[in-house]
Amino acid sequence: MRNLIDTNVWIDAIAGNLSKKGFLKISVEAEWAGYSAITRLELFGFPGLTEAEEGKIRELLQAFEEVAVTSDIIDRAIEIRRKTKVKAPDAIIGASAVVLRCNLITRNVADFKAIDGLKVIDPFKCG
Repeated sequence: MRNLIDTNVWIDAIAGNLSKKGFLKISVEAEWAGYSAITRLELFGFPGLTEAEEGKIRELLQAFEEVAVTSDIIDRAIEIRRKTKVKAPDAIIGASAVVLRCNLITRNVADFKAIDGLKVIDPFKCG
């Protein structure tokens, strides 16, 4: 199982709102787990982020691979945007999961349900 972890899951993990069992299942127990460069932008671009919060984010992300936004991913995101009302950042994250043949781990299942070929998993249903 390969998992791309969406921004909202990282926020939940950092805030302690996601159970350790749930987070371990989607991250450590996966064959591969990573996050989009868009997720890093969203996490570190949050207004009012404190130094302590930034340090916690860096510590959590360091064990995972960051997925670059490639031309293939942008091409797929363009297709997604032409067919759906998915916002650009979500289209890029969804396209990344499709191109990399990963599950997308997100709380916002509804935001991604219209993307063809994407398997979406809600981490709160993982334990």
